Amino acid sequence: MPRTGSSPAELKTRAIDVALARIRTQGFEKVRLTDIARELGISHVALYAYFESKEALLDAVLERWLGETTSELEKVCASNRKASQKLEQWFVAQYAMKRDRALNDRETYAAFETATAVKKPFVRAYLEQRTKQLVGLLEEAGDPSPQRHAEVLLDGTAGFFHPRLILETAEKNREPELKRVLQTLLRGLAAAK
Repeated sequence: MPRTGSSPAELKTRAIDVALARIRTQGFEKVRLTDIARELGISHVALYAYFESKEALLDAVLERWLGETTSELEKVCASNRKASQKLEQWFVAQYAMKRDRALNDRETYAAFETATAVKKPFVRAYLEQRTKQLVGLLEEAGDPSPQRHAEVLLDGTAGFFHPRLILETAEKNREPELKRVLQTLLRGLAAAK
């Protein structure tokens, strides 16, 4: 462990913080591990003990963000609201977080789009967790086919969550459209029971 007074976990967290700040101000292409190591007060060789490459560090930045997103959605799932309210809030919260990131943190969001396109393992894990949350909400609402209906809802709202489409439409708040599409899908699923 480098002599920074920080534990390995703290150093890794600080490296992710520094990388995120640099990505936001300079763009990912200009971020260098040597600069991050210098800011942390360690050698770049020591930083390689935590991140084998600049891409690995970017993955850690994105993985943290997706973890934060998952946690926020989990709060919706655990709330005391009615299941139908939680379903809408879950979709809206997810859209709002991604749209906010696309508007205010374009460099990081663009990197997320790329990570999604190449199906990075942490993106797949996030998508699996997201589906699990939605299935749980549908079960709570008494849905007789929660897995199948989760797939229908995710497919039907994909235009609001696909990273490229969020980037392209971030300037326009599409939340009212999302709510209309979601309500239409939910009514259709209820009628099909």
